Amino acid sequence: MQVNEQTNLTGKNLDRLADFLSHELGRPGLAGQIPDGTHIFHGSYNDTALTQANPNLASKILLSMSLGYVEEAPLAMLYEYQPGKQIVIDLSNEMLKGKVQDFIETFQKQGQQVVTVKINELLAA
Repeated sequence: MQVNEQTNLTGKNLDRLADFLSHELGRPGLAGQIPDGTHIFHGSYNDTALTQANPNLASKILLSMSLGYVEEAPLAMLYEYQPGKQIVIDLSNEMLKGKVQDFIETFQKQGQQVVTVKINELLAA
């Protein structure tokens, strides 16, 4: 992702978060469905770029959590499906977490095999 695209995505997310917080202060509703500490991403029926970019960002955070770089926390998208109407979508369910963990374990095993083969080649030479 280009620096300008990342800056634009960050700006859009911050604007949406500010709108959400302002709305929740006036009429609480969705906040009760979001656990404390959740990484919140935004999506909207009228902003396809934002809606498509944020699951990519969430996947990077999920991978970072699985590797231990980021503290474990829920991931959720606030999706605006109509003007002023939002739902909470869970992006960190156990199936997704399991797939990330499977990927990491497969990479570790294959990496160990590659290292073993290279070491054996060096020793044989």
